[in-house]
Amino acid sequence: MENKVIKLGVVGLKRGAYVAWTLIGDENVVIRAVADSDPEVLKACCEDYAKNGVTDLLAFDSIEELLKSDIDAVYIATDKPLHTKHTIMALEAGKHVLSEIPVIETLEEAKALRDAVKSHPELKYMAGENCFYWAFIKAWKKMREDGKFGEILYAESEYLHAIHPDDIKPYEKDSHWRKYNNAITYLTHNLGPLLYIMDDYAVSVSCMVPTAAKYNEHSVGDENGIAIFKTAKGAVIRIFIGFGMYVGYEHNFAMYGTRGSILTDKTKPLEEATSFAKMYEVPNTFEKYFEIPVKLSETDDVYGHGGVDAKMIRDFIRCIIEDTDPPIDVDMGIRISLPGIIANESARRGGELMEIPKELY
Repeated sequence: MENKVIKLGVVGLKRGAYVAWTLIGDENVVIRAVADSDPEVLKACCEDYAKNGVTDLLAFDSIEELLKSDIDAVYIATDKPLHTKHTIMALEAGKHVLSEIPVIETLEEAKALRDAVKSHPELKYMAGENCFYWAFIKAWKKMREDGKFGEILYAESEYLHAIHPDDIKPYEKDSHWRKYNNAITYLTHNLGPLLYIMDDYAVSVSCMVPTAAKYNEHSVGDENGIAIFKTAKGAVIRIFIGFGMYVGYEHNFAMYGTRGSILTDKTKPLEEATSFAKMYEVPNTFEKYFEIPVKLSETDDVYGHGGVDAKMIRDFIRCIIEDTDPPIDVDMGIRISLPGIIANESARRGGELMEIPKELY
């Protein structure tokens, strides 16, 4: 990259500090300022960064104060309901923005976010969907583009991430967004990669929520949700977000096409899983799967979700320095976030089939 240094601010330090950590020592970045409303989290971050050579770090208890500093760009990793608000504030303050996902929380925010980004063409806005960078997702996309699967008819993905029963306890803050979160609204890690691979977008959805039992007594929102989407190309996608059951951390994916099918191995931890496929062009695979040995990460370094957190934030820095389009722009950010909002409304209506407003894409 060019010999240019970007002064970065980070807001929301439980997630944000962890991802920005991968930039320490990068010649094109200086972590200049951090902010968090929790003084203990703020203090711990500053101490950890100082031990690892981050000097002259500015610390603030609010994004308002951080945006007054001399940073060039800001990574927004605050609570899910605040992403759009904080993004618009940052853009209006003249800062480039990398926003965590989902990038919007309401239908109204879709228009507001796009308008804000379009009003500042001199600034870069990137949606922070790190799962696009998984090695097997990139491999599946290339295989689909090369026609290995023919036309995709059906795809599915599951994000399962519950707390172990022995660790269930009241939330530290009664207002914590995860306590009130409806699981299906947090689907971008799963619907997003499938739409990215398929080069498609969702046009309608029906969603239902299991009500047989409660897993975490402290959760107020729906712990689980199952959504069925129809896409613009006529494919069907099933997304299962499960935060309330006896299962650990898993992301499972599968796609089925007219000339081939592929799925991830559910029997292994995510970092170790490979893919298994059947393809018309590979003899004797109609009945038997063969292994595609591409894992989560292209290297043995699985730091930050398999190394993808570092790739994501470095791509953000690169597009600023090289003045190129962000790899995950505002349109894609809305395209992978909006369906979760409509799916949640469908669940509220007992699974009613609902159209996803095209004008908001």
